[in-house]
Amino acid sequence: MLRTALKPGWLALLGLLIVVLVSFYQLGMWQLGVSSNKAARELAAEQAARPEQPLTDVTAPRQAFPREGAGLPVSVEGVYLPQDQFLVPDRLLEGRSGYWVVTPLQVEQDGGTGLLPVVRGFVTDPAAADVPGTDGVALTGTYAPSEYAAPGDLPEGQRSAIDTADLANAWDQPIYNGFIFMTGEEPALTSGQVEPVPPPVFGESGIDPRNVGYALQWFVFALFAAYMYYRFLRQATQAEAERIAVAGAPHTPRPDRGEPA
Repeated sequence: MLRTALKPGWLALLGLLIVVLVSFYQLGMWQLGVSSNKAARELAAEQAARPEQPLTDVTAPRQAFPREGAGLPVSVEGVYLPQDQFLVPDRLLEGRSGYWVVTPLQVEQDGGTGLLPVVRGFVTDPAAADVPGTDGVALTGTYAPSEYAAPGDLPEGQRSAIDTADLANAWDQPIYNGFIFMTGEEPALTSGQVEPVPPPVFGESGIDPRNVGYALQWFVFALFAAYMYYRFLRQATQAEAERIAVAGAPHTPRPDRGEPA
């Protein structure tokens, strides 16, 4: 079979097969990407359409994270505590690596106070992280569950994640078991050099069945093209082997029946 496959005509056919396989694979992956992006857009639209709620009506410090709290638009009022501000390194915004600027907001609730970590924005240089004033401020944002801190040493003023369990050991007030991505601030206490961080889309990424079906079709087409190439090559090899066998067989003369009377 290899001898047949190395003939010029079959090599040309193999090159065409490779082009077809690569094209069908790319088309299938494109359809999968369309499926994921479409599902993500739908989830983002659903998240944005959820009604905004006061955070103090949803949860309280030291309470478990609400079952439907991830991605919930919330509003909250309080006072920044800039002395406890920290940066979270190795975060991305539009392909750039940098830092989240996280400042606790002291919130009055149920006759006491609690601290809510607030992602005020993103900077590429720690020196660009501003320090907000301590005037009262009203925020809107998207609620998010606590992260998990990775082990390792970081410079002072930085933490690997927004881990409320870890923050409980550093802050002297009760802490909300979550944080918010700030989307609005009144009055504006955050400088323009701290870029807003778009809230992520929470929930299952999901897929669109129609586009997944299209992707599977392209993958099936690719497999079928490879199978047909193999089948034709095998048939050609067998035909060549039979021709060689016939050509190499000894010639047997026909019996002499004599002359007719």
